[in-house]
Amino acid sequence: MAEAGMVRLSGGSFIMGAHPSTPLGRDDLAAQLVEVRSFWIDATAVSNAAFRKFRKATSHRTDAEAFGWSFVLELLATDKARATASRAVKSAPHWLAIDGAYWRRPHGEGSSAAALADHPVVHVSWRDARAYCKWAGKRLPTETEWEYAARGTHVGATTTVRHYPWGDEQPSNDTAWRLNLWQGNFPHSDAGLDGYIGTAPVDAFEPYGAGVYNMLGNVWEWTSTLFSKSSQQRVLRGGSYLDSADGSFNHKVTVSTRMGNTADSSADNMGFRCAKSVRGGPDRKPVGYAYDQRKKKRPPPGVGDPLKEGGQAAEQLVQAIAAEKGAEGLQEWMDRHGMGTDVMTAAEAMAKREQAKEAREKAFLEAVEEEVEANSFEDLTDEQVQKELEKEEL
Repeated sequence: MAEAGMVRLSGGSFIMGAHPSTPLGRDDLAAQLVEVRSFWIDATAVSNAAFRKFRKATSHRTDAEAFGWSFVLELLATDKARATASRAVKSAPHWLAIDGAYWRRPHGEGSSAAALADHPVVHVSWRDARAYCKWAGKRLPTETEWEYAARGTHVGATTTVRHYPWGDEQPSNDTAWRLNLWQGNFPHSDAGLDGYIGTAPVDAFEPYGAGVYNMLGNVWEWTSTLFSKSSQQRVLRGGSYLDSADGSFNHKVTVSTRMGNTADSSADNMGFRCAKSVRGGPDRKPVGYAYDQRKKKRPPPGVGDPLKEGGQAAEQLVQAIAAEKGAEGLQEWMDRHGMGTDVMTAAEAMAKREQAKEAREKAFLEAVEEEVEANSFEDLTDEQVQKELEKEEL
């Protein structure tokens, strides 16, 4: 039976994490081959109109309301809000802690969500998002599910490695904008070349994959996944209208962009969408992402000495990287992944320069597939995730 406003994604495998040729940033995940079960996901982020129904039915009080304030971008804050703002983030003064800012008054006193009914609800914490999903008979998506939906791999090759849902073409002023990002002198002026300053409607721009909208840009979206067990932060995905296409300021937005934040945090660029498990019938066994904090029998692809543990495919991967990036690039890549240095000579690497691009992706896929066949890293089932969440007292 179809779920209103949701898209059903058939289970499949895909390469999760940053593109293997891209240097890893602080919060990036190294690329791994994973598998997901079939699931439903909202076609759009939850809108102000939808959240209003939840509020009316439950009288839920958001964390921003309980605290009495939330973060608002200075450029978007109302004049009244700016005049009374007494706090700002020292390392990011464009973020103002505005008293009275919450989902109904997204930019502080004098603003209203009434005119933004089809825009994503903001100033919602992870706890608020979870409460809404539970009321709707749904749940938050896992980080793996979120990226699977964003990549759109369920309607194409399951092992395609790319930066965006549409391929590798970076958004720019030379092409039609397909997502809501900041264009201009951040944080002082946004040219709005994509058609929007601040948030855009939840169904703005063309959908991708099986019919999902705005999973990149617009607002960060909460997931159920822990970002760090030591800090109890939760993973947010997708970037927001404050981020950039090239990484020149804030986050560079791609399908692998992620960050963590505490479960009670909120701001005017943070929202969410819901997911739901597909019940009944046969389905594939999930092979979840092997996060660093999880105990593993063997290291994931790209960790350790590839000549000893990854076989010929992993050796080809190293050769391909050397051919593309040279000796210094290879050394940097190996240092980042904790690998031995006695792998190949510079002459051997240079000999394959002309075949570098094709060999890099082919070897990478062979390496991760071989590793998955040798050892599965099983993710928690949806039932286990829900039980774990119910135990938490947040």
